[in-house]
Amino acid sequence: MVSYALRLVQLSSRKKPTRHKWVSKCKEGPLAQEEADISEASKRAPRVKGLALATGFAQDAKGGNVTVIKEYIPVYYADATELGFQMSDVNIFFLEKDLHPGAKMSPGLSFSRTLSGAAFIPRAQADAIPFASDKLPEILHRLNVLPDSELAKEVKKTLRVYELAAFMGEHKYCATSLESMVDFVKTELETDDVRAMATTVHGNKKQAAQNEEFTVAPSGVRRAPGTKVVACHLQAYPHTVYYCHLTMGTKAFLVTLIGRDGTTVEAVAGCHYDPSSWKPLFFKAVGVKRGTPVCHFLPQDHLIWTPAP
Repeated sequence: MVSYALRLVQLSSRKKPTRHKWVSKCKEGPLAQEEADISEASKRAPRVKGLALATGFAQDAKGGNVTVIKEYIPVYYADATELGFQMSDVNIFFLEKDLHPGAKMSPGLSFSRTLSGAAFIPRAQADAIPFASDKLPEILHRLNVLPDSELAKEVKKTLRVYELAAFMGEHKYCATSLESMVDFVKTELETDDVRAMATTVHGNKKQAAQNEEFTVAPSGVRRAPGTKVVACHLQAYPHTVYYCHLTMGTKAFLVTLIGRDGTTVEAVAGCHYDPSSWKPLFFKAVGVKRGTPVCHFLPQDHLIWTPAP
């Protein structure tokens, strides 16, 4: 199971970031090898300045008992249908004007995890396994997944999403290991000093995963530093895989929310100021005019990376 005991992580090194030519379709090639601060990440969690990111690691590439808790559909660019979007959590979306102390978020807002049972595998193993739809039978065999299983369907869906062309202004990458994710982040943010943020729930965690009414706490809105943001979304796969992307015109916030039952959530949010290339069905479902700047909260096991302050 992927877990993040620490929600704010700072990774640093003395080297300048190496520039890579990242591809927009993940199937087009593995990452170039770069020496990183967490090169031993497959053996232990990265530890920088006394802080640890407690992330689960698998010792081999065999598929685990992965369960989809709540599907996260990136419908603003993917080949999703309106029905599929309505089945996802539209309550996570809001407008920036509502991001202020005392504001009440949409009733029914939830902060659950996306998956359970997945873990990172060592980078050498991840890079040795194909990641493309035309290699699906080999992938399922290598990861010990039954071809007719529900997990096999999720693997096929994940590969299809990754192979879609990036939308305008987006740099996307499929991170099949922790090291490759950090390499991509450092390259896109053009710094080796980066910070990861993830939504954290305090208090009645089971209740927070269900419908709840949250209010923004006093002094509860903090903007993340920097002018660039990389978001990484956990995907359904036998081992931990993140779809990471940098989009232009995006800001990140850390928002403290208080639930009616006293549950406190440190929620990570992203605000997109140029969504003109998103699918029309998104704006229809959210109830705003096409091209309207929108914000959204992230589930507990998704990440937003920014330059360190």
